[in-house]
Amino acid sequence: MAPALSAALQVAGLAAQDLTIAGLSRIPILRKETLPLLQAQRPPFAGWLGRPIADARHVFVSPGPIYEPVSRDADPWGVAPALHAAGFRRGDIAVNSFSYHLTPAGQMFDSALDALGCVVVPTGVGNLEIQVKTILDLGARGFIGTPSFLASVLEKAGEQGTPPPLAVAFVSGEPLPEKLRRALEERFGIRISQAYATADVGLIAYECLRRTGLHLADRVIVELVDPSSGGPVKEGQAGEVVVTYLSEVYPLLRLGTGDLSRLVSGECSCGRTAPRLDRILGRVGEAIKVRGIFLHPHDLDRAMSSHPKLHAYQAVITHTGHQDNLLVRVEALEGEALVSAIAESVRDVTRLRAEVEVVPPGTIGSDAKKIVDERKWE
Repeated sequence: MAPALSAALQVAGLAAQDLTIAGLSRIPILRKETLPLLQAQRPPFAGWLGRPIADARHVFVSPGPIYEPVSRDADPWGVAPALHAAGFRRGDIAVNSFSYHLTPAGQMFDSALDALGCVVVPTGVGNLEIQVKTILDLGARGFIGTPSFLASVLEKAGEQGTPPPLAVAFVSGEPLPEKLRRALEERFGIRISQAYATADVGLIAYECLRRTGLHLADRVIVELVDPSSGGPVKEGQAGEVVVTYLSEVYPLLRLGTGDLSRLVSGECSCGRTAPRLDRILGRVGEAIKVRGIFLHPHDLDRAMSSHPKLHAYQAVITHTGHQDNLLVRVEALEGEALVSAIAESVRDVTRLRAEVEVVPPGTIGSDAKKIVDERKWE
């Protein structure tokens, strides 16, 4: 058993068999934003490694940094059932446009597609012309990626006048606006499905054909709690999603995801009996997901720490043409010479490309948020 798991159970006076929702409520919530600090204090996994490291297949490095060991199971993130519900089948050629390095998204879907017997084409993000040519040349039936990149690929194919053979797509990493989904499905005849997953835990909930919410995966225990009190919310109310995942390699007790959702009432006509989450309604705290990567205020602080001449700084996120835009505004007396250096620092720390705007001192108020999300989702 992982030392941190054993200690948490001991403090709460619980045995492993007592890990019901009622029992879990006696254990403090493990905040995701505190994992980097906990791992730094007790490297590298803060005591949450449950097996010898040789039993792990990968260790991924999410922004923070957060080190995430992954088991050698065939589908360690449990995503295969979600892809099957989305219509992916054995023998399908599927383009996987998620990144395979550092963060786990690429490998997360690769292993799930492999478990289903699909043929994976690991394309990553970039070069729309090559993406479209690959899909056409190979006759790819499936696509994996963010909603915005799927839209870009389909629109590029539309510009070339050749209908893509894609029949199913599975998107994650950012919100899927219903207006965008309907437009793409009607224009290109593709079925687009989504799920809710995190790098630490893997699959939490996923869509069925009926699209009446996200069915909770039976691999996790999910609570919805009041962000202020930590207590359970009333039926129908929104709360923070708190997840327990009892992996043998990397178990996590009561991980506070920072995401807000609520349970959908009634039964689903698809026949599944698992409870359903509504879509993700917002975030608790200041961390914001940009192009599938979380941007934390402390990430911005780290990026700016090497530029002592800055008076203040702020990240502003907008969304145009299906793409997230990251603008970092900085108060400084210097001009263009500082811009490229700050952009490089932001990219090194966060892995996100950003535009940098130098504004006069006093422009950004002392009480201004470090991260401002101006995106509107329809």
